[in-house]
Amino acid sequence: MSQEITDDFIELARYYAQAEKELEIQYWVNISIQYTDNAGNVVKLFTYDLPREVYERREWVVEWRKAKLTCLYPKVGIQRFISYYDKRLGNNPNLTADLRKLTSAKAQVTKARKQIEKYVAYHKENNMFFDESTDSDLIAARQKLLVKISNVQEAEKRLKAKIVEIKQSPHFKKK
Repeated sequence: MSQEITDDFIELARYYAQAEKELEIQYWVNISIQYTDNAGNVVKLFTYDLPREVYERREWVVEWRKAKLTCLYPKVGIQRFISYYDKRLGNNPNLTADLRKLTSAKAQVTKARKQIEKYVAYHKENNMFFDESTDSDLIAARQKLLVKISNVQEAEKRLKAKIVEIKQSPHFKKK
């Protein structure tokens, strides 16, 4: 039982990875080491902007920097804040949430397609009376797949609309 759950989880992770690859997501991390002074102002001591893979391999560098700053400022509470984002879209939480929804929707479509393919292949081999056009389970699965595909299209439209909205806002900085 637990092996099946683990296999399902690994398979879903593969679908997510495939969707992220199709969307060309570039995961980066913004790390800020800071403290709050007596007046309540945030004082940034150091910031990093790195690819996520580099951060995950070299996390000790950030910890070392935080320890050094703790030694330099022993009476204040040094804090580390981490923010993951897609490099192309910037560090905007609204876009990140929509991107996650789009990735999830694409993964669900891939999973549903794979299940339909397995179902059809199995029944073609093992059921000589199998007819794709009359099988009620297959028809229902394909209808659900169409709904999931429309969810992907809606998520893409939402994300594109938000990107346009942000680019047209007066606070947007062109690089």
